[in-house]
Amino acid sequence: MFRTDSTTFSQSSSHAPLHTQAPDLAVIITLTPREKEVLQWSAAGKTSWEIGKIFNCSEAGVNYHFSRIRHKFGVSSRGCAVVKALELGLIELR
Repeated sequence: MFRTDSTTFSQSSSHAPLHTQAPDLAVIITLTPREKEVLQWSAAGKTSWEIGKIFNCSEAGVNYHFSRIRHKFGVSSRGCAVVKALELGLIELR
C-alpha cells in the first residue's frame, strides 16, 4: 500500500514550467453586448432571476447567455466566467 523506497524528484530546467502565461484571449474571445451586460451584473452579485428582471426577460434567457459565455471561455461556472472576463479586461468592477 505504501512505498518503502524514498525517491526524490527534481525539476529539470529543460522542462517547461507548469504554469505558463496564456495567449491574449481578449483578441480571440468576442462577447455580444448582452453577454457583457450579463457578466457585469453577475460580477455585481445579481442572480439570474434579478438579471432577468433588469433586462425584462426570463431567467432561462439569462441562463442561456451564461451557457454561451461559459462555452466561449471554456469554463464550467459563472464565477469562473466572471473572473476570466475581469482578467481579460472585458468587464470591470464598478
